[in-house]
Amino acid sequence: MAKKTRPRQAADSSDDASMTARIKDVISWMSRGVYEKDQIVAMALLCAVAGENMFLLGPPGTAKSLVASRLKDVFDNARSFDYLMSRFSTPDEIFGPISISKLKNEDRYERLTDGYLPTADVVFLDEIWKAGPSIQNTLLTAVNEHIYHNGSSTVRIPMKTLIAASNELPAKNEGLEALWDRFLVRMVSNCIESESAFMKMIQGDAMDNSPLDSDRAITSEEYGRWQKESRSVGLGTDVAASIKALRKALMTLEKDDEGHLRFYISDRRWKKSFGLMQTSALLNGRRQIDMTDFILLIHCFWSDAESREPVIKAVLESMVSPILKRLSSVDREIKRILRPSESDKTERNAAGRFKEFDFFYYRIDDYPDGECLFAKWDYNGLDDSRSVAGIQYFDKARKRFVIHAMLPGRPLESKSSDGDSIRRCELQKCRGGLFVDGIPYTFTRADCDEADTVSSGKAKPVYQRVDDLKNEFATLLDEWRAMVDHNWKTPVNIFLSSTDMALVRKKIAEAEQSVTETEIKLQNLASLL
Repeated sequence: MAKKTRPRQAADSSDDASMTARIKDVISWMSRGVYEKDQIVAMALLCAVAGENMFLLGPPGTAKSLVASRLKDVFDNARSFDYLMSRFSTPDEIFGPISISKLKNEDRYERLTDGYLPTADVVFLDEIWKAGPSIQNTLLTAVNEHIYHNGSSTVRIPMKTLIAASNELPAKNEGLEALWDRFLVRMVSNCIESESAFMKMIQGDAMDNSPLDSDRAITSEEYGRWQKESRSVGLGTDVAASIKALRKALMTLEKDDEGHLRFYISDRRWKKSFGLMQTSALLNGRRQIDMTDFILLIHCFWSDAESREPVIKAVLESMVSPILKRLSSVDREIKRILRPSESDKTERNAAGRFKEFDFFYYRIDDYPDGECLFAKWDYNGLDDSRSVAGIQYFDKARKRFVIHAMLPGRPLESKSSDGDSIRRCELQKCRGGLFVDGIPYTFTRADCDEADTVSSGKAKPVYQRVDDLKNEFATLLDEWRAMVDHNWKTPVNIFLSSTDMALVRKKIAEAEQSVTETEIKLQNLASLL
């Protein structure tokens, strides 16, 4: 039964959907009998189609070589080369032995490369950092330019991808930085973590080595066409904004790191990462990069163990950065609207504006924790331009919550409070009430009070500014919901893991909380005026 095209791929052709289904089948075949390595397998295939290289960090016995072995069989008539490097490895073992007959009879220094790296489509080098300088230099040229200088002739290398592995990262200051930079995708291959998966592995049958169906294998013609088509994949404005935010975040991290180059991303690496995102979009049946492709950058930009977590955090925060910047703009405008006028700042005016409770308190309307009073004598001590610390507690005598500002020289009476209910909060004055932890709340007004509807001077009337702000937020909210639905509500990128998705969902939930807080502020805004 043909697979349906997803709603967010409305512009895709049936060929695109068929290609995606085929890529899924290939990944499924490559993953047989391999536990908790689905994403590594998928990313290896993505790297091969994109013409990029991959580094796997992990201990021995974690299926690193198996990934490369199966990747070779994905391509029609492909050849592979794999080798375990050591300190004593020689160029002969990697690039082929010297042709004695040509050296003797023709005085030509050439290698017999057949069956070695220069003739392989898929290359796997284990313990790559143990290679000597002579191998590293030749390998760097092969990876950079896909050529091999064999004596006086230059040979084009058919290598689609180089997968390297090691149980350690390259040592510092040993000349390995250039080679390390050529591995665009960097992933960790650990031992099986799930107990159930581990038990399945040790009790399972022998590895299934049945070949991939011939009609599933990727031909040379298809490989070339996909690479060409991927270069025409477009970029949406939302992803473009996140790329700009990520670049800025990484530059800040690099500056704070005092130039250790752990967060330095070269223009070349950015360009190659963009190509990887284009290929990801194409193989997912899309003609435009979306946020699911952008998240793959968490596997591209870390350089050592210490930089991995900050890079992941930077990518995730950049994903939601555009919406958070717009929310921040809305929040600032709310504070400007709520900034008390000069007449609001006098204690006499405030006493007439707000209704008093228990002689010494104002009541906070619609407080989420329950009925809550604010100490009247603290109000004049609050500032409209900055927050001050406060304390909230449950007053057993009054059977209500009470909030006090922690102001110098002001007594703080909380003897009748329930110790378990005490918590700190941030307070700031605003028009018609106060902010508690950034959320504006009104005080109950005296019956005679009327709301201000205009501001002084030539500024827009307050009600009009509020309407404009609500319209701006409604547009912002619609665009945010559309982005989330477009990228994350349906089955998403075949190259993302469940771990990646968990990180994304957590970050989206945090952004949703910010959206909700701003929405509450806007809802409270009208009653504060």
